[in-house]
Amino acid sequence: MAKLVSKVYGDAYVSVVSEKNNLIDALEEIKSVKNIFTENNEIMGLLDSPKMDDEEKIDFVKGIFENHISVDSLGFLLTIIEKKRQAELLSILEYVIDCIKELLLIGKATITTALPLDDAKKDKIVDELLKSSHYKSLEAEYVVDESIIGGIVIRIGDRVVDSSVKTRIDKMRKMLS
Repeated sequence: MAKLVSKVYGDAYVSVVSEKNNLIDALEEIKSVKNIFTENNEIMGLLDSPKMDDEEKIDFVKGIFENHISVDSLGFLLTIIEKKRQAELLSILEYVIDCIKELLLIGKATITTALPLDDAKKDKIVDELLKSSHYKSLEAEYVVDESIIGGIVIRIGDRVVDSSVKTRIDKMRKMLS
Protein backbone atom coordinates (compact mmCIF):
# COMPACT_ATOMS: atom_id res chain seq x y z
CA MET A 1 0.00 0.00 0.00
CA ALA A 2 2.80 2.43 0.90
CA LYS A 3 4.44 1.88 -2.50
CA LEU A 4 1.19 2.69 -4.27
CA VAL A 5 0.74 5.87 -2.23
CA SER A 6 4.34 6.89 -2.94
CA LYS A 7 3.83 6.25 -6.64
CA VAL A 8 0.60 8.23 -6.91
CA TYR A 9 1.87 11.34 -5.13
CA GLY A 10 5.44 11.05 -6.37
CA ASP A 11 4.50 10.63 -10.03
CA ALA A 12 2.20 13.66 -9.86
CA TYR A 13 4.96 15.86 -8.41
CA VAL A 14 7.63 14.58 -10.80
CA SER A 15 5.27 15.22 -13.72
CA VAL A 16 4.79 18.85 -12.67
CA VAL A 17 8.50 19.60 -12.16
CA SER A 18 9.56 17.79 -15.33
CA GLU A 19 7.08 19.81 -17.40
CA LYS A 20 8.77 22.93 -16.07
CA ASN A 21 12.27 21.51 -16.79
CA ASN A 22 13.06 21.97 -13.14
CA LEU A 23 14.33 18.51 -12.21
CA ILE A 24 17.73 19.42 -10.81
CA ASP A 25 16.36 22.12 -8.50
CA ALA A 26 13.48 19.88 -7.46
CA LEU A 27 15.90 17.05 -6.64
CA GLU A 28 17.96 19.30 -4.38
CA GLU A 29 14.84 20.68 -2.69
CA ILE A 30 13.31 17.30 -2.01
CA LYS A 31 16.63 15.96 -0.69
CA SER A 32 16.82 18.93 1.69
CA VAL A 33 13.20 18.51 2.79
CA LYS A 34 13.76 14.81 3.41
CA ASN A 35 16.87 15.58 5.46
CA ILE A 36 14.93 18.06 7.59
CA PHE A 37 12.23 15.50 8.33
CA THR A 38 14.78 12.73 8.92
CA GLU A 39 17.01 14.76 11.23
CA ASN A 40 14.13 16.22 13.26
CA ASN A 41 11.96 13.43 14.61
CA GLU A 42 9.93 16.02 16.52
CA ILE A 43 8.53 17.41 13.27
CA MET A 44 7.28 14.00 12.18
CA GLY A 45 5.90 13.43 15.68
CA LEU A 46 3.90 16.65 15.52
CA LEU A 47 2.57 15.86 12.05
CA ASP A 48 1.43 12.43 13.25
CA SER A 49 -0.06 13.83 16.47
CA PRO A 50 -3.84 13.61 16.81
CA LYS A 51 -3.67 16.69 19.06
CA MET A 52 -3.03 18.93 16.04
CA ASP A 53 -5.85 19.42 13.57
CA ASP A 54 -5.22 19.53 9.82
CA GLU A 55 -5.12 23.34 9.63
CA GLU A 56 -2.50 23.52 12.38
CA LYS A 57 -0.39 20.92 10.58
CA ILE A 58 -0.65 22.86 7.32
CA ASP A 59 0.29 26.12 9.07
CA PHE A 60 3.18 24.30 10.79
CA VAL A 61 4.58 23.02 7.49
CA LYS A 62 4.09 26.43 5.86
CA GLY A 63 5.96 28.04 8.75
CA ILE A 64 8.93 25.76 8.22
CA PHE A 65 9.15 25.74 4.42
CA GLU A 66 7.35 28.80 3.01
CA ASN A 67 9.80 31.18 1.29
CA HIS A 68 12.51 28.48 1.50
CA ILE A 69 11.33 26.05 -1.19
CA SER A 70 9.49 26.41 -4.48
CA VAL A 71 5.73 26.80 -4.70
CA ASP A 72 5.52 23.38 -6.38
CA SER A 73 7.41 21.63 -3.59
CA LEU A 74 5.46 23.42 -0.87
CA GLY A 75 2.17 22.55 -2.59
CA PHE A 76 3.32 18.95 -2.83
CA LEU A 77 4.02 18.79 0.92
CA LEU A 78 0.74 20.50 1.78
CA THR A 79 -1.21 18.10 -0.42
CA ILE A 80 0.34 15.15 1.41
CA ILE A 81 -0.69 16.69 4.76
CA GLU A 82 -4.19 17.60 3.53
CA LYS A 83 -4.76 14.04 2.34
CA LYS A 84 -3.55 12.71 5.72
CA ARG A 85 -0.61 10.84 4.18
CA GLN A 86 2.08 12.22 6.51
CA ALA A 87 2.81 8.72 7.80
CA GLU A 88 4.08 7.85 4.29
CA LEU A 89 5.88 11.18 3.81
CA LEU A 90 9.44 9.84 3.97
CA SER A 91 8.72 6.98 1.58
CA ILE A 92 7.01 9.40 -0.82
CA LEU A 93 10.03 11.73 -0.72
CA GLU A 94 12.40 8.80 -1.28
CA TYR A 95 10.31 7.67 -4.26
CA VAL A 96 10.44 11.19 -5.73
CA ILE A 97 14.23 11.33 -5.30
CA ASP A 98 14.61 7.97 -7.07
CA CYS A 99 12.29 9.02 -9.92
CA ILE A 100 14.06 12.31 -10.54
CA LYS A 101 17.47 10.61 -10.46
CA GLU A 102 16.23 8.10 -13.01
CA LEU A 103 15.05 10.92 -15.29
CA LEU A 104 18.41 12.67 -14.88
CA LEU A 105 20.17 9.37 -15.66
CA ILE A 106 21.81 9.13 -12.24
CA GLY A 107 22.16 5.48 -11.31
CA LYS A 108 22.42 3.94 -7.88
CA ALA A 109 24.69 0.92 -7.46
CA THR A 110 25.56 -1.29 -4.52
CA ILE A 111 28.91 -2.98 -4.98
CA THR A 112 29.73 -5.82 -2.60
CA THR A 113 33.21 -7.29 -2.27
CA ALA A 114 34.91 -9.58 0.23
CA LEU A 115 37.72 -7.08 0.85
CA PRO A 116 37.78 -3.27 0.87
CA LEU A 117 38.61 -1.64 -2.47
CA ASP A 118 41.08 1.19 -2.98
CA ASP A 119 39.96 4.36 -4.76
CA ALA A 120 41.54 3.37 -8.09
CA LYS A 121 39.58 0.10 -8.19
CA LYS A 122 36.37 1.88 -7.18
CA ASP A 123 36.84 4.40 -9.99
CA LYS A 124 37.56 1.65 -12.51
CA ILE A 125 34.40 -0.27 -11.52
CA VAL A 126 32.25 2.87 -11.79
CA ASP A 127 33.77 3.71 -15.20
CA GLU A 128 33.02 0.20 -16.49
CA LEU A 129 29.47 0.33 -15.14
CA LEU A 130 28.86 3.68 -16.82
CA LYS A 131 30.11 2.28 -20.14
CA SER A 132 27.76 -0.69 -19.92
CA SER A 133 24.67 1.23 -18.77
CA HIS A 134 22.61 4.16 -19.94
CA TYR A 135 23.47 6.29 -16.90
CA LYS A 136 25.47 9.52 -17.11
CA SER A 137 26.65 9.24 -13.51
CA LEU A 138 26.52 6.67 -10.77
CA GLU A 139 26.14 6.89 -7.00
CA ALA A 140 28.01 3.87 -5.73
CA GLU A 141 27.69 2.35 -2.28
CA TYR A 142 30.48 -0.04 -1.37
CA VAL A 143 29.81 -2.92 1.01
CA VAL A 144 32.36 -5.35 2.41
CA ASP A 145 30.90 -8.82 3.02
CA GLU A 146 33.44 -11.52 3.80
CA SER A 147 30.79 -14.24 3.35
CA ILE A 148 31.02 -13.92 -0.45
CA ILE A 149 34.60 -15.24 -0.10
CA GLY A 150 35.83 -13.42 -3.21
CA GLY A 151 34.65 -11.81 -6.42
CA ILE A 152 32.08 -9.05 -6.66
CA VAL A 153 28.30 -8.57 -6.53
CA ILE A 154 26.88 -5.50 -8.27
CA ARG A 155 23.27 -4.39 -7.87
CA ILE A 156 21.87 -1.56 -9.99
CA GLY A 157 18.14 -1.20 -9.50
CA ASP A 158 16.57 -4.60 -10.11
CA ARG A 159 19.60 -5.98 -11.95
CA VAL A 160 22.19 -8.06 -10.14
CA VAL A 161 25.51 -9.31 -11.45
CA ASP A 162 26.86 -11.90 -9.04
CA SER A 163 30.33 -13.22 -9.75
CA SER A 164 31.14 -14.08 -6.16
CA VAL A 165 33.02 -17.22 -5.20
CA LYS A 166 30.20 -18.16 -2.84
CA THR A 167 27.66 -18.19 -5.70
CA ARG A 168 29.99 -20.25 -7.89
CA ILE A 169 30.43 -22.81 -5.10
CA ASP A 170 26.66 -22.96 -4.56
CA LYS A 171 26.11 -23.56 -8.30
CA MET A 172 28.69 -26.35 -8.31
CA ARG A 173 27.08 -27.91 -5.26
CA LYS A 174 23.68 -27.93 -6.99
CA MET A 175 25.16 -29.42 -10.15
CA LEU A 176 26.85 -32.20 -8.23
CA SER A 177 23.84 -33.16 -6.14
